[in-house]
This record gives sequence, C-alpha cells and structure tokens, in this order.
Amino acid sequence: MWRYLAVVGPGLIVANAGNDAGGIFTYSNVGAKYGLGLLWAMLPICVCLIVVQEMVARLGTVTGKGLMDLIRERFGVRWTLFASAVVIVANGGTTLAEFAGVAGALGLLGVPRWIAVLGAAAMIGVLVLRANRRLVERVFLALGLAFFSYIITAFLVPVDWGSVGHHLVVPELSHPGVDNGAYITDLIALVGTSITPYMQLFLQSSIVDKGTAESDYKYVRADVISGSLFAVAVAAFIIITTAFTLNLHGFAGKGLSPTGGAQDAATALIPLAGAHAEQLFAIGLLGASLLAAAVLPLSTAFVVCEAFGAERSVQAGFNEAPLFFTLFIGLLAVGAGVMLIPGVPISGVAIGTQVLDGILLPVLLVFIIILANDRRLLGHRRNGPIYNLIAVGLAGVLSALTAFLVITAFLPSSS
Repeated sequence: MWRYLAVVGPGLIVANAGNDAGGIFTYSNVGAKYGLGLLWAMLPICVCLIVVQEMVARLGTVTGKGLMDLIRERFGVRWTLFASAVVIVANGGTTLAEFAGVAGALGLLGVPRWIAVLGAAAMIGVLVLRANRRLVERVFLALGLAFFSYIITAFLVPVDWGSVGHHLVVPELSHPGVDNGAYITDLIALVGTSITPYMQLFLQSSIVDKGTAESDYKYVRADVISGSLFAVAVAAFIIITTAFTLNLHGFAGKGLSPTGGAQDAATALIPLAGAHAEQLFAIGLLGASLLAAAVLPLSTAFVVCEAFGAERSVQAGFNEAPLFFTLFIGLLAVGAGVMLIPGVPISGVAIGTQVLDGILLPVLLVFIIILANDRRLLGHRRNGPIYNLIAVGLAGVLSALTAFLVITAFLPSSS
C-alpha cells in the first residue's frame, strides 16, 4: 500500500485532465443534445483511455525517458519536428479552450470578457514563472472539485436508471433530428476530450520526473487504471445529469448555445444549488480552466525543448532559453488573443478544439504504438496482441470518422 501511495498521482491527475473546460462543455453538450444517445461511447472510450495511458506509462517507467525523447531517438529529427508541430497545434487548441472556460466562468460572475482573459493570462504567467507551481495547481484542482456536484445532482433529479443501463451498453449509431455529420463531429469531440494528446505527454513526463522504478510498474499501472475509471465516471455523470435536465427542457437536438453555453450548462445544477447554480458552476469551471491553462503551455514548452535538447527552465533568462519562453508565452498569447476577438463563441471554441484533438490523436498514437512494440526499448514488457488491437482500432476508427467528415464537407447530401 505504501509503495502504491508513493507512485500514485500522475495517472489520476492526467486522466482527469479531460474534465477541463473543453471536457465540461463537450460532455454537457452531448447530454443536452442527445440525452443518453451517446452514453454508449463512454465504455469503449474508457477501455481505450486505459490502454493508451498504460502504454505511455509503461514507456516512461521502463525507459526513464519522455515521449518526445523517444520519438527523436527512434525516428530522427524530421519526424520529431512533425510530432512537435502536432503537439503545438493540439495543445494550442486546448489552451484556447481553457481561456474560453475562463471567459465563460467569470462571465457568469459578471466580469467582462477582456478583463477575465487578460487577467487570467497575466496571473498564469506570473504564478507559473514566479510562484510555487505545485501549490498553485492544488488550489486550482480544489476549485475544480466543484464538478463533483454533477454526481450529486444525478441522484437528486428523476433519473431513469434502467434507461441509463440500456444506453450504456446498446450503441445508438444515429440520432433522430441530428444529421450524421454533426453526430460524427460530436463523437470525435467526445473521444478527443477524453483522450487528449496533451495527456499522454504529461503522463509520461510526470512518471519520468518522479523517478519511478520499473519494479513499481504494477503500482503505476494500478494508478493509471483507477484514474481512468474515475475520470470516465465523472464524465458519464455529467452526460447523465444534463440528459435528464437540459435535454428535457428545450435543448434536445440543439445542444448548448455556441455563445451562451456556460449559462446553459450551469442550469443543470439547479436541482442541487438552486439560485446559486451559476456560481457553483463558475467556480468549478474557473478552477478546471486555470489549472489546465497553467500546465498546458508550460508542459508543451518543456516537452518540445526536451525533444531538441534546448534549455528548458523557468529559472533561466530569455537569452538562455529562447525556445522555451517563446513557446510558453506564445501559447498564452494566442489562447488569450483569440478569445479577445469580439463575437468569438465560448462553448463553440471549447467544443471545436476537442474535435481538433480527436483528429490529431491518431498521429501521436502511431508513434506510441510503434514505440510500445519495440523489443529493444521494452523487452518482455512490449505490447501484446490485445493492446495492439485496441490501440490500432482506436487510431483507425478516428481516422475513418475524420475522413467521413471531410467527404461529407465536400460532398453534402442532397437532403
């Protein structure tokens, strides 16, 4: 037990990173729009999340190296540049979603968007570069615990648990009143927000930084599995709660408003918090958004600099670590800058960036699968056939769904 407690943490924290601003908006939108129609996807997502997280955890534990380090050593500089570009685009989009969350949360509390976004960017920059980052993360994480209220609310509203059980195991491959393109887009967003590229990089780096020995691998594996189960359970309860609140009160087939999504999502907590539902939702959304917005740009700068052997320290000056500070400040500036553009829809941005994550995930998965099958790296701990089947299946399904979206975009149906 003590050895498990010594290594526990990265799996639990990283798996729950999906429950950030993009995740909350995506899960709420799915429940509001489809009711329980997409709940079935959470079971295969849970299995895939465990498999993908376990692969990168195993790579970090056995090799003692980060994912980008291994990509450079195995594939060379050109492929590392390509992987870095994918990471920057994916993480940049997720950072944008976090600023959308900040704007939405503080907007519910009456703070103008420009003050919320600029204030959050400045605070994150100062805190991350100058303050105790672990303390800051714990404070933001504590605020994000307000989303446990969705689990409580699910037991306060009249939920048909028999219907929940049915929709959890019986797939619904289309939905009345929603065209196939929108359905596929929301399905990709659901996968993209639950298994983000950022999570894989952060998990492996955290395990390496912790210095976890291979002898503790079974405890790392238990951490990954328990964290994944917990994260998917929270996501499922958000879908269930919004299905039996928002979906039954005018949101069916439409989902959250692109501009007023935060206020829409907050109304699902009225059975628990009453007139204070918006404040409760705002606190949770703000904490989750600030946590991810603080960690994402920093971790992105770290892993990219790690890949090319560049200086990567917050204690260094700009002249000593130009790439590190350019990436960190650049991601913050782009995320905040886009949300300052008048008329940019908050929930539309938050959900759209999760679709981008889902589209880019197969690219990173290819690298992970090849590395996890490398006998020279992992020896007897390399992937088995079941892991390969699930991981390759996930990459293939996401690629096929993306291809379907592209085809339908250029060849719309006659209906």
